[in-house]
Amino acid sequence: MLSYPRPSHAPEDLPDHLRPAIEKYRDDAEDLRRLPSELVDVLRASGAFRLNTPRELGGFELPVATSVALIERLARIDGSTAWTVWNFNVGFAAAFLGEAGAERVWSGGQDPMIAHSSQPGHLVPSHEGFLLSGEWKLVSGADAAQWVALLALVLDDGQPRITEAGPDVRFCLIPRSSAEVRDTWHSTGLRGTDSNTVIARDVPVESDMTLAPGATARIDRPLFRVPVINQLTSGGAAVTLGLARAAMEEMAELSRTKTGPDGVPLAQQPRIQAALGQAGARVDAALALLLTTLGRLDAAAAAGRQATEAERGAVRGALPHAGETARAVLTSMYELAGSAVLYESNRLGKLFRDGHAAAQHAILSATNYELAGRTVLGIPGADPFL
Repeated sequence: MLSYPRPSHAPEDLPDHLRPAIEKYRDDAEDLRRLPSELVDVLRASGAFRLNTPRELGGFELPVATSVALIERLARIDGSTAWTVWNFNVGFAAAFLGEAGAERVWSGGQDPMIAHSSQPGHLVPSHEGFLLSGEWKLVSGADAAQWVALLALVLDDGQPRITEAGPDVRFCLIPRSSAEVRDTWHSTGLRGTDSNTVIARDVPVESDMTLAPGATARIDRPLFRVPVINQLTSGGAAVTLGLARAAMEEMAELSRTKTGPDGVPLAQQPRIQAALGQAGARVDAALALLLTTLGRLDAAAAAGRQATEAERGAVRGALPHAGETARAVLTSMYELAGSAVLYESNRLGKLFRDGHAAAQHAILSATNYELAGRTVLGIPGADPFL
């Protein structure tokens, strides 16, 4: 198997290490609708895309809760950067693919740029594996990617293939060059994420380049015992909470200089103090819930046992809770800022737009409470994405 060295710096230092570059380029990302190549190069060289990559390939191989906490800290600096870092952290796939498949993806260097999407297309069996077709919207980092990991449903004679675990769905790793990227990302929030549409038409996919959500890893270590779907889904919640925290920090700074009609700085007004105190409690509680529930999955994996449906359901409930909390805090900070937030020079408006855009992700939808509730009731989830 290929082997690459790890970075010399500690992963927990990444947000502080990357802050100067992120702040330098985040306005350019807004205009370009993608991260500037200079910033991508810095992120890649620093190891920001190898948080969950196996150690053999130079990865940090961090527990899920630790990676998510890092992404939340990055989001306080810039939402588009944190969102892209989240979407490109698919390095754990090397532990699930066969050695030949992993070598194919990583042979170009220790940080292959892999964008992923969970909107399903379809796979049709062929003599050498499968043919992949479909249209995947909102593939963040699509233009910068070297590979894309696209979810697809296996069809037999036009009908979904059913396994003991339910419908046969798989992530398919294909070279970015074998798919079309359509420029559709003209958004009001998270403009710098390059979340364009990827289209595949009968793209050949070998069987060893597919990965089922319930697959067992080839590398048996704690991180890779955590289900694939739980490796993928929680970063978006962290981004929304990081943006909410950043909005609080901006509002706190504004309140020290902006005065009310009576000439008193907003920071001296009890209503402002109470609003910031409540917002801080909300964000801290939502982040603690997210990290605690993910920590239970990490602990189960470290103990060598499979996480229960109740434990995975608790994570599923923490995701929409994070989105709801972020929306409420972002709206509160926006309202408190008054007319100041209308100006481009005020960062609160961008944080508001970015945070609400992030909270629109399907994994943060309130419908996820239903699956979480079934696990509380002890009703079998029968869901490969739990």
